[in-house]
Amino acid sequence: MNKSILIPVFNEQGNIGSLITKINKKIDTDDEIIIIDDGSTDKTHQEAGEHKCKVLKHDKNLGKGAAMRTGIKNAKGQLIIFMGGDGQDDPEEIDLLINGVIEGYDYVIGSRFVKDSNLKDRYSNKAILPINKIGNKSLTFLINILFGQSITDSQSEFKCFKADKLKELNLESNRYEIETELLIKSFRNKLKIKEVPVHRYERIHGKSNLFDVPFGRFIFGLKVLKTIIKGYLFWK
Repeated sequence: MNKSILIPVFNEQGNIGSLITKINKKIDTDDEIIIIDDGSTDKTHQEAGEHKCKVLKHDKNLGKGAAMRTGIKNAKGQLIIFMGGDGQDDPEEIDLLINGVIEGYDYVIGSRFVKDSNLKDRYSNKAILPINKIGNKSLTFLINILFGQSITDSQSEFKCFKADKLKELNLESNRYEIETELLIKSFRNKLKIKEVPVHRYERIHGKSNLFDVPFGRFIFGLKVLKTIIKGYLFWK
């Protein structure tokens, strides 16, 4: 099965070039890497363009969800894999996601929290801030209670879908709450879901833009809660 690796980015100069190089060592000639530059104000676009990949660019910042939806529309692969552009996901673990699809699953989540055979944490407090871990765990708990699931990492951005199943979900979110929309709509569409243990590494350059606004975590939490409620009441 050929693959489309979709990487939405915003101001990831210094990270994106080395990530593309690592991914290209892992994929086949009929696969594709699509970088969706969501209105970066640094040289992310130029850095990505110096490597073997396809670069799509939004003229202004529309949000991670909008970037992911742009990538989905342009993806040609039978499998669609999402990764962060900050280098915190390990391209060496792409095969773990793909193996889940080969086993018969529609949607394979790279979880930072599911236990592996060594029962050891695969991240540091710098890779996942304690406050972010608490928020993720709380939202994941609520989703599991409402939808009768047992997911460990509802906010993971490292994941693999069968492309035809993903394109049936009719995604609408523009920002980070798209991760929650993806999960809930996958439940509603009865996709076969599996989590596999992956690592999470510290970013080398720059900083996350997720909470880089006043009350960012609070606003993010409200948007996710709104998505959860909407999914519970209206997505059938």
